[in-house]
Amino acid sequence: MKFGYETTDATTYQLLLAKAKEMRKNPTQAESALWNYLAGDKTGVHFRRQHPMFGYIPDFVCLSHRLIIEIDGGYHLEEEQAQEDEERTQQLNQQGFVVMRFTNEEVLHHIDDVLEEITETLEDINLSILPTDFQDTNTKKNPSPREGHRVGIRVGFGYDVHRLVENRKLWLGGICIDHSMGLLGHSDADVLIHAICDALLGAANMRDIGYHFPDTSDETLDMDSKIILRKTIELIASKGYVVGNIDATVCAERPKLNPHIPAMQQCLADVIGTDSDNISIKATTTERLGFVGKEEGIAAYATVLITKNA
Repeated sequence: MKFGYETTDATTYQLLLAKAKEMRKNPTQAESALWNYLAGDKTGVHFRRQHPMFGYIPDFVCLSHRLIIEIDGGYHLEEEQAQEDEERTQQLNQQGFVVMRFTNEEVLHHIDDVLEEITETLEDINLSILPTDFQDTNTKKNPSPREGHRVGIRVGFGYDVHRLVENRKLWLGGICIDHSMGLLGHSDADVLIHAICDALLGAANMRDIGYHFPDTSDETLDMDSKIILRKTIELIASKGYVVGNIDATVCAERPKLNPHIPAMQQCLADVIGTDSDNISIKATTTERLGFVGKEEGIAAYATVLITKNA
C-alpha cells in the first residue's frame, strides 16, 4: 500500500472522501434525525459523519472513543449484506472499535431508546479507558468487552525544520498565515504538523513521516499536511492507539504566532477528532540566535501521549 497506509491506500481514500462529501449532502431521514443529537458534541464527545476509514464509510464515528454507529436500511436484512456487515464488524472489533447498529425504524420511531443505548455504551467505554485501579466496581453498568483493561500509555517526541523562502505560502498548524515568506518543502511544509506526526508515529513505533510520506513521490508533492496528519491518526489507530494530548512549540522570529494559536488548535483538533483542550501550542523566538533568529527557517517540537487498551 502507498505510503505505508494500513487502513486505506491513497487512491481509494480520495475516492471515498469524494463519495463521503456527497453522502453528507444527501443524508437519509434517519441519518439526519440521529445527527441532530450527535452533532456539536452534544453527547460530550466528538462525532463525525461519513468519515472514510478502513476502506469504507461508516455513518457516524467517534475517533476518541473508537465508537462507530451505523443506521441500516432494509437491504441490510438481506443475507449477503448481513454477512458482509458481520465480517466488517469483526474487522473493526479487531482494530479496537465498538460498532453499534440501529435500523431506520428504531431511529425514526424510538429515538429515545437509541440515545439511551448510545449514552450507556459511551459510559462503558469511558470506564474501559481508565486504569482498573480508578474504577469503582460498584458503579459499573452493562460491562463491555473492553471494560477492566488497563491503559497502555506511550509518549513520542517529534522535531522538524523547514527553510523560509519567498513565493511560498506559510502553513502552520493547518492554517495559512499571512507573511512575506513561506516554508520550503515537498508538501506544503507545515513544520508544526510534521513534528506532531513524527511524534505520533514514534510513540506507536511506526517509523517516521518520511517513511510513510516520502518526499520522492509525485503523489506527496504539495500535499496538504492535514491529510498527512489524518492518515497518521489512522495509522496509529490500526495498532489500537488514540491521541491523549499534544504539547508543541514553534520557534519563529516572525511572524508573531500567538494570535493564530486558537485557530491552529481548533484546526488540528478537527482533523484528529479530539477536543482542542487536548492540544497545546506555544510560540517562541530564539532571541535572534541561529537560523531561526536570522529568519532563515522555522522549527517545531512536539511531545505527544497516546493510549491503548491492553
